[in-house]
Amino acid sequence: MDTTRRKRTHQPSPRWQRRLRRGAIAALLAYAAYLLLGNLFLHASLAQSLVNGKPEKFQMAWAGGHTLWPGRVVLREVRMQGHVRRTQWSVESDRVRGRIALWPLLRKQVHVPWVQADAVHGSVGRAEADIPPPPHQPGGWTLRIDRIHSDSIRGGDVFDWMLSGNGRAEVGFSKEFRGGAAELFPSTASFESLSATRDGETWLHDARIDAAFSMASHLSSDYPGMAKLDLFAATLALDATAVGWRSELDEAGNYHFDAVPGEGRVEARLALDKGRLSPGDRLRVHAPLHAREPGGVSLENTLDIALDVDDALHLQATVPEREGHPVALQASLRLPDTTLPTGDWRTRLATAAGEVRGRWHVPSIGGMLALFAHADWLGLEGSGRVDADLRLAQGRLAEGSRLRVEDVVAKAEVLGNVFHGNARADAVIEAASDGSSRSRVEVAMTRFDAAPLATPGRKFVSGNDLRVELVSDARLDHMRETLQARMRFRQARIPDLTVFNPYLPNDRLRFRGGSGLLTGDLQVDADGDVGAGTLRVDGRGARLAVADLDLRGDLVLDARLRRGNLQRGEFALGGSRVELRNVAFTERSGTMRSGWWAVVDLDDGRVAWKQPSSAGGRVRMRMQDVGFLLSLFADRGDYPAWIGRVVDAGEARAEGRWQWRGDALVLDRARAANDRFTVDARLHLQGARPRGDLLVGWGRLGVGVELDGGRRQFHVRNARQWYDGRPNLLR
Repeated sequence: MDTTRRKRTHQPSPRWQRRLRRGAIAALLAYAAYLLLGNLFLHASLAQSLVNGKPEKFQMAWAGGHTLWPGRVVLREVRMQGHVRRTQWSVESDRVRGRIALWPLLRKQVHVPWVQADAVHGSVGRAEADIPPPPHQPGGWTLRIDRIHSDSIRGGDVFDWMLSGNGRAEVGFSKEFRGGAAELFPSTASFESLSATRDGETWLHDARIDAAFSMASHLSSDYPGMAKLDLFAATLALDATAVGWRSELDEAGNYHFDAVPGEGRVEARLALDKGRLSPGDRLRVHAPLHAREPGGVSLENTLDIALDVDDALHLQATVPEREGHPVALQASLRLPDTTLPTGDWRTRLATAAGEVRGRWHVPSIGGMLALFAHADWLGLEGSGRVDADLRLAQGRLAEGSRLRVEDVVAKAEVLGNVFHGNARADAVIEAASDGSSRSRVEVAMTRFDAAPLATPGRKFVSGNDLRVELVSDARLDHMRETLQARMRFRQARIPDLTVFNPYLPNDRLRFRGGSGLLTGDLQVDADGDVGAGTLRVDGRGARLAVADLDLRGDLVLDARLRRGNLQRGEFALGGSRVELRNVAFTERSGTMRSGWWAVVDLDDGRVAWKQPSSAGGRVRMRMQDVGFLLSLFADRGDYPAWIGRVVDAGEARAEGRWQWRGDALVLDRARAANDRFTVDARLHLQGARPRGDLLVGWGRLGVGVELDGGRRQFHVRNARQWYDGRPNLLR
C-alpha cells in the first residue's frame, strides 16, 4: 500500500501544468525584456530624436522616466515647445504620466487615453515668422489625446501677459497630420488666486476663473484666422480685483496715464457659440480714477463699464460729472445681433444706435477723426482734450452731433509733402441743402511746417495758420467716397528758395538764394489727390541762375492746378502765371542790366508730379525788351551794332512751346515781336552743353546765332533761310 502511494506521488505533472509554467516563465522573460528595453529606450537619445523629427514645428525633451507596463509611461522634467503659423508655445511639467493605446498604432493612430501632468507652466507668444500649414494629403498619422489633466497649473506667459495662480485643467484634442483635420474636445480650466501682470504692472489679482471650451473638427485651410470662431464654443465666469487709473497733467499741458493698484472689479458671465454671445451674458468693470493736476491737486472719480446681452449687444460707460474733474462721460451703444464685431467694425457700426456725451483726455487721438471723416492723408496724433456730444442712429451720426478736439498734432500729406503742426479740430453733423445729413470737419493748425515726404526732416516752409475743411456724407460707409476737402494757408515763410531746386529740371535753371512766401488753396479728395487749386510763391530778392546768366529780383509764381490724368499724377496748368520784377542780370562779359521785367502766362500746360517728372505746353510772354532772350545766346557786344536798337525798341510780346522732361528743359517755336522787330528762338538746356538757334530780324537786317555748348556761330547772310532750315526741337 505504501509502495502504491509513493508511485502516485512521483507521477509526472500533467501537460497543462507544464505549459502554464513555460508560459509564465516566457511572460516573465518578456516583461523583464520590456522593462529593460523600454526603460533603456526612454533614457536613450534615440527616443528624443524620433520625437523631434521636425524641430522647427515641435520639440520635446525630458530628464528621465520609466515604464512598468506596456503603453504606460512616466516622464520627469518634461518640456515641449512648438510653432503653429505665427504662434509659438511651450509647456513645462515636473512629472507627466500617461497611457498609449497600442492596437491603434496598427491603424496609423497615436491614441493617448489619458495624461496626468504635475506642476505645469506654459507660454504662448507671437512668432517672428509664419509657418503655413501643409496642403491636406490623405493617409497621414493621427494624434488623439482624450484627456490631459492637471491639478497643479502654476501659470505662464500668454502674449506678454504673466499669469500666476493655482489652476486645474482637463483638455483633449485630435490632430491629423499632413494638413488634416483638427478638433478640440470639450475641455475645462479653472484658476483661483490668479494674477495677471504686464510690463511689471499687475492688472488683475485675486481672480477666479472657470472656463469651458471646445472646437469642432475642421481643416485649417477652410477656416483661416478669426473664421475659426464659427467652430468655437466657450463659457467664462470671471471675478477679479482690477487696477485703477491715474492721470497726471504736466507743465506742458500733456496728460500721462498709468495703471495703479486699486480696488477695481471685473465680473463676467459669458457664453460664446459660433461667434455669438448668449442672452443673459454680462460684463461689469469698475475702475477708480485718480487725476493729479499741476500744483499737486488730486481729484477722484470712477469709471463703470457694462455689457449686457439679449437679442443685441448693449454697452454702457459712465464717469460721473464732478466739479473740477477733467473727465466726465455718459455713453450707451446698442449693436443689433449678438455676433462679436471681430470683422470690419465699420460694417457693424453701420447698424448701431446710441449716444456719447462728455469730456475727456485721450492718450491717442487718431481714431476720433474717423467718426466724422475717412481721409488717410489727414491724421491727428498724440494725446488731446475731447469735448463731445455724439448721437448715433441707423449707422450714422445724427444731426446735432459734435466733436471738439484740442491740443493735438495734425499731419496732412498732399502733393508729395507733409504738413505738420499743433492743431484743434471741430466736427459736426448738419443738414445739407438737399435734406440729407452731412459731416463737416474743420482742422486748424495754429503753427505748422512742411517738408518733402521723402525727407521729412528737411523743412522748407513754416506758417501760422493752415486750415483744412472736410465735407462728406454723414453715413459711415459712404464717408470716404463722398469726401471733399479744402486746404488753405496764407503767406507761409520760405526762408531759402533753394529748397525748390530738387523740383527744377537741371543745373541750368536753379535758385541761388532769396526768401519768399507761399500761399495755397487746394481741393483734395479722400486719397489725398489734388483735384484743383492754386499755389502762389512770392519771392523777394530771389537769385536765379538761367543757363550761364545770374538773375536777381522779385519773383511771383501763381500756379493754377486742375486735375488731368490722375493715374499719371498730371495737372493742367492753364491760367498759371510767372512774373519777374525789378530784375538785374549780368552778361558773360560783365555788362549789367537792371530794371528788367517779364510776365509769362501758361495757356494749356500740364505738369506730372510722379516720376519721371515732366511738364509742358504753350506759353505767352510779355517783357520789357528782348535783351534777356538775346543774352541767353550771346553777349550784347558779340552781336552787330544795330542789335542795340532792337533791344531799345521797347516792350515785346512772345509766344512758343515749352517742355520739361527729366533733366531737360526745351523752348521751341518761340517768337518775340513788336511793330519794329521779330526774334525767333529754340533752346535746349540739359547738362553743361546748352544748344539752340536764334534769329533776330529788324527791317531788312537779320542775324542768326547757332549755340552749341560754349561755341557760338553767327549767320548774317541768308539768316532766315538758315534758321528755317534748322529742325524744331519739339514735335
